[in-house]
Amino acid sequence: MDPPRRWLAAGAVAAVQMIVVAGLDGATRAGYDSSRNWVSQLSLGPGGPLGVANLALCAVWLLAFGLALRHHLRLSRAGRWAARSVLVAGTAMLVVAAVPIDPGLDYPPGVPAVHTVTGYLHQAGALLLFVSGTAAAVLLGRCLSPRFPLAAPAGVAVAAVMVLAFVAASVLVTLDITGTVTGTPSGLLERVALGAGLCWIGGVGLLLSRAR
Repeated sequence: MDPPRRWLAAGAVAAVQMIVVAGLDGATRAGYDSSRNWVSQLSLGPGGPLGVANLALCAVWLLAFGLALRHHLRLSRAGRWAARSVLVAGTAMLVVAAVPIDPGLDYPPGVPAVHTVTGYLHQAGALLLFVSGTAAAVLLGRCLSPRFPLAAPAGVAVAAVMVLAFVAASVLVTLDITGTVTGTPSGLLERVALGAGLCWIGGVGLLLSRAR
């Protein structure tokens, strides 16, 4: 059965859910610093199941959006590649949800930082999520450009924000982990990269769901 057009709005659901749930969860967790700690660290500690569920459900919404894109934009080359990028991003987010991140950056409180194989697999999933999400931002802009000429440069701008924020977050978290500079705002920058990508996906999904 072909996915219905309303599945295109699943991208917006993913964006709203991630921003609201992760924001509220991070603000109410004891010992969690939203400016320093990363979103996936919400899968650790006593409230960890909520953090895992948020990541997994967001992945499901992205996969639904990608399947709808693949069907409704199959005649467009940019649409086909955009769908593939979103589907890869959704799969990568499932990996991030399923494979736990290592404790670190003083969270959970009292738990020493460790570096394990599963932690490195989690990081690989997060990197794949970032790369595929950045590609999706550019490709989705191209999908809209025939009707909205500014969509293509807007997609490139979103991708640029994602790259700058994620690279800066990666550098700062490395400095924090090694003790070179502690208390860096790497978690805030990660949220900028993730939020920019999801909001762009959500906005494009809403426009496509209403377009003929």
